Amino acid sequence: MEFHKIHFLQNYSSFQLIEEGYSEDEKWCVDQKYLLRLSSNTDLQQLKNQAELTNKVHKLDHHIPCVYEVGVLEDRSYVILDYIKGENGEMKLPTLSKKVQYQVGIQVGETLRKMHSITAPPNTPCWEEVWTKRIIKLTPQFLPIVEANPDYNCILPFIDSQIHLLKGRPSCIQHYDFHTGNILIDDEKFSGLIDMQKIRYADPINEFYKLEYFNVQVSKFYSKGVIDGYHYQEEIPHSFWELHRFYAAVHLLSAEVWGHQVAIKQKEKFQTFTRFTLDQFNNFELLMPKWYTDQ
Repeated sequence: MEFHKIHFLQNYSSFQLIEEGYSEDEKWCVDQKYLLRLSSNTDLQQLKNQAELTNKVHKLDHHIPCVYEVGVLEDRSYVILDYIKGENGEMKLPTLSKKVQYQVGIQVGETLRKMHSITAPPNTPCWEEVWTKRIIKLTPQFLPIVEANPDYNCILPFIDSQIHLLKGRPSCIQHYDFHTGNILIDDEKFSGLIDMQKIRYADPINEFYKLEYFNVQVSKFYSKGVIDGYHYQEEIPHSFWELHRFYAAVHLLSAEVWGHQVAIKQKEKFQTFTRFTLDQFNNFELLMPKWYTDQ
């Protein structure tokens, strides 16, 4: 793509390719000021909706980038947003002291709390209905996986026993892909929450469903900080742990089905993460995971 064809970028000269991250999008740093994302997704209305939600959160917290422009050019879409300086959390967190890891988590939790303060409009699809359908769809696909992995036997009965927790759950703006690879750390402080492509309205507690899979594996101290910061460093309500445990269980369904049907190369890694999650909750007999209580 010839960048000068994008009017917003006509007066900028430095374009540095960013090769980090898991996304298939192409990313460029523009004059250390803006981030240009190029994607094969040309659904302009979807991009505009994502930009609108992102900018709502940006107004509350500078750790969320501002989106300046979205468009389509040469069969690819582009998004121009703030470039936030920092190192990938997945790589940086293990190099920091336990205390700093925890403090970074506190800061991230505070940002998530601000994000979740923006509630969904009245016409938003009912969360209970959406997720009940999701579970019903995933269940038959998960059954053969359970047959091959008998230690997964506890998952579906537990979800069935707890599905009532979905009733009346609210929706708010959620990042929806929250893991350490999507946070940035600069000078031992949280500097940004990035990769907003999945941002949407969802149950706020659902935000934490990947903790055992992708966050605790990197740093349990950071993960504890996220939970504590989100709750003003006060006592965590029983209801939070009930919902978190439930969403962690539902995530095992989707992750295992995805690993067996789509991300075949990731299947063994996902199975390791699934068993880790089961162990942390003692096959869901524990309300609070071991990683939080054992520190």
